[in-house]
Amino acid sequence: MEITRKDNILAMAASVAGSIIFGFTFVLSKQILNTGLSPYVMLSWRLTVATAAMAGLAACGILKVNFRGKRLLRLLPVGMAEPCLYYICEAYGIAHTTASESGTIIALIPIAVLIFGRLLFQERQAIGQLIGIFLSVIGVVCVVLAGGLSASFSPSGYALLFLGVIAASGYTIGVRWLGNEFNTAEITFATGLIGMLFYCLLAGVEGSIKGNLLAMWLLPLHQPQVLRNILLLALGASVGGYMLINYSIRLIGPTRQSTFAGLATITSIIFGLVVLGEHMLLWQLIGAAMIIIGVWAANYFVKPAPQSRLGGCE
Repeated sequence: MEITRKDNILAMAASVAGSIIFGFTFVLSKQILNTGLSPYVMLSWRLTVATAAMAGLAACGILKVNFRGKRLLRLLPVGMAEPCLYYICEAYGIAHTTASESGTIIALIPIAVLIFGRLLFQERQAIGQLIGIFLSVIGVVCVVLAGGLSASFSPSGYALLFLGVIAASGYTIGVRWLGNEFNTAEITFATGLIGMLFYCLLAGVEGSIKGNLLAMWLLPLHQPQVLRNILLLALGASVGGYMLINYSIRLIGPTRQSTFAGLATITSIIFGLVVLGEHMLLWQLIGAAMIIIGVWAANYFVKPAPQSRLGGCE
């Protein structure tokens, strides 16, 4: 589908903004988990607040959400891919592997999206675009490995991370697949609602087994910093970030949008420099430059995309 120059610029701006927002989520989530809050409870709080906020915006007419007469079951596999499956695979995969291994494997998401896009949508990329995609991935790997190369040799950890890559790619592809029937707000709201129900169930089971369900659920109310971070994650990332990313996918497609993911890595580096007083290593600087050049090339050398047999992105 051909898009106007204005739409192209807006979509790329949305991708940049969304990636920057997601760059801050790692630090916010880590701060919350360091207080002892269960990951399931954190995610259930985050997605409950996000879903409630979107429901309120829809009720006020600010967001256009109307599921009447639409095939709602089409939303289920996309919502189960992310936030459900991806978040779990990422969390447990990182726990069973080293930082360099997990960062390198997660960086493969744009490559997976490229493969799925080619298989499902017959997307064809120019040579310059392909070089840009691979360059941005290599840039992320350089940044990750700058912290030191180590290995865990954990087959289960590798399997979880690769499953997470597939889940994240499936979500990105799925958003485009749904784009001919649902708008951006509807997709974001529905996938968030699916995630909320999923993690509330997991948090309930976990709390019942450990006997601390009520205490864990009330913890954010007793710690203002935890509650603040949850609100930032919910409203900033789960609502704002996903709205921006989903909007971009619908306009420029999953492959191009996924190339912007490396900007989240750069954001985390800058955050570490400015807020945490960390130092930038040479390979991190080189990797950041490769990411920026790769994102530029992937979006400059673009071939017009043919109409998909699975539905367009309008």
